[in-house]
Amino acid sequence: MADSAAHSFSGSFIRFSQKPKLRNPLMIVGLPGIGFVSKLAVDHLVRLLEAKPFATLYSPHFPNQVLALKSGRLRPFSMRFYYARLKKRDLVLVRGDLQPLTVEGQYEVSAHLLSFFQSLGGTDVLAMAGYAVNPAPKVPSIYGFSTSKQLWADLHHAGAKTTAVIVPIVGMAGLVPSLSKLYGLRGACLLVETPGNTVDAVGAKNLVGFLSKWLGEGFDVKALDSRAKKAQVLLKRIENQARQEETAAIAGKSPEALQKETQAYIR
Repeated sequence: MADSAAHSFSGSFIRFSQKPKLRNPLMIVGLPGIGFVSKLAVDHLVRLLEAKPFATLYSPHFPNQVLALKSGRLRPFSMRFYYARLKKRDLVLVRGDLQPLTVEGQYEVSAHLLSFFQSLGGTDVLAMAGYAVNPAPKVPSIYGFSTSKQLWADLHHAGAKTTAVIVPIVGMAGLVPSLSKLYGLRGACLLVETPGNTVDAVGAKNLVGFLSKWLGEGFDVKALDSRAKKAQVLLKRIENQARQEETAAIAGKSPEALQKETQAYIR
C-alpha cells in the first residue's frame, strides 16, 4: 500500500512522488540475481525510455546499511518505480539495489509490489532472472512461464521456450509472478541462459531483445556492454570490502587498521 505519512518501519511501505495515469500497464521487475541479467535489462530500459520515477518502496527487510554517494547524499536501500509510455500500453519498471534478506521479507515485499500495482490498474506482471548453464551458449535461450495460458502463449509466440525439466526459481523473480493471481493479475517469468559467475551483458541483451519483439518496440541494446563493465567493477569493490570486513572481524581489528598493516607488509 502507498503511504505518505511518517512510518515506524514495522513493515514495508511505498511513497509516491507523483501519481501517473497509466494505460493498461505492464510491470517489469528487474532485481539483482544470477548474472545480474534482470537488473541490467531493467536499468537499461529506464535509461533508454527516459522513464520517470514516481514511487519508492522502503523496507525493514533490507540491510541496515545506507549508500554514501559521491554527491554527498545518503540513500537507503530501496526499490524504485518508474513509468514509460509505449505505443500500445504503459510500462511500470521496478529496479532495486537488492532483494530482501529473508524468506519472510521476500514474501512481504512481493505482496507490497503486487498490491501497489493492482491499485494502479495494472494487469500483467513480468519478472526476469538468469538460468545458470555451463558452458554458456553463444546465443542464450529464453524460457517463459506464466500463471495465464494466454500470456504464456503470447510469450511462446515471441520465441520463449519451455524447459525439459522442472526448474526451481529462487527469490522474487519467481514469487512476484506466481503470487500475482492472488491479486487478480496475470504473472509471467522469463529465464535467460547465463554462465552466472559474472555480470552478463549478453543475457541482458537477449532479454531486452525479447521484450522488444514481444511488445512490438525497437529497443536499442548498444549501451549494455559498458553498463555491465561498470557493474562488474562495482561488484568487485563490494566483494573486496566484504572480505576485508570479515577478515577484520576475525582478527578483532577495524578494516582500516587491517588495511594499513597489509599495506605496510606489502611495502
